[in-house]
Amino acid sequence: MWRRTVIIREYERGLLYQHGKFIELLPPGRYRLWSWDGRQIERVDVREFSQTVEGQEILTGDKIGVRVTLIAQYRVADPIAARHSVGDYQARLYQDLQLTLREAITGRTLEDLLKERDALSRDLHTSVAPRAKNYGVELTRVGVKDMVLPGTVRAVFLQEVEADLKGRAALAAARHEVAAARARANTAKLIQENPQLLRLQELETLAQLAAKSGNVLIIPGLHAMLSRAPAAPTDAGSSS
Repeated sequence: MWRRTVIIREYERGLLYQHGKFIELLPPGRYRLWSWDGRQIERVDVREFSQTVEGQEILTGDKIGVRVTLIAQYRVADPIAARHSVGDYQARLYQDLQLTLREAITGRTLEDLLKERDALSRDLHTSVAPRAKNYGVELTRVGVKDMVLPGTVRAVFLQEVEADLKGRAALAAARHEVAAARARANTAKLIQENPQLLRLQELETLAQLAAKSGNVLIIPGLHAMLSRAPAAPTDAGSSS
């Protein structure tokens, strides 16, 4: 007659069987088993794990091949269902994710996939989570890790992106030119209505030059004096 000690850790749950029949779910703790009582304990880890569906080659709705890698996070929420409902709950979850991913991608065009990547992840979670719950698994998160496009498709998209950036730059430059022209027109209108503004601008320019060189002599009113000065007499030939 032998005795065996089984320790169920905090992150585990134990399934107690006697002569192959399930008896009860055991919480963490220390348990002793005797050879004569026919009891066995199976431990189930209830921590969160990650499942990767790696490099799936799938055709989109418009017949363009993409390679997609999916990551899902899950935990065993019902150890009894996880052991009794399916043979291997991890393999079953992988298959559900794989098949649902293929269905989701074949029903979308490449443009939709690129624009609605987050929506794809949400749809996958919404579709797979109820199925996983039936065999005791809580699917906490699903996300698209990578989506690799064929080389020719990548080149086309890069050209489109480059053209879009050039168009935006040209549009921004045109807007700046229109704004500058509008500002010049407003300035000309103000000077036409108020001639003193032109004189003020001249004085400001002279002041800036004087501040830089320090050798400029500014005579207030010189411009007006020169404009009012009589013209110098021209030399006329003397008559003999």
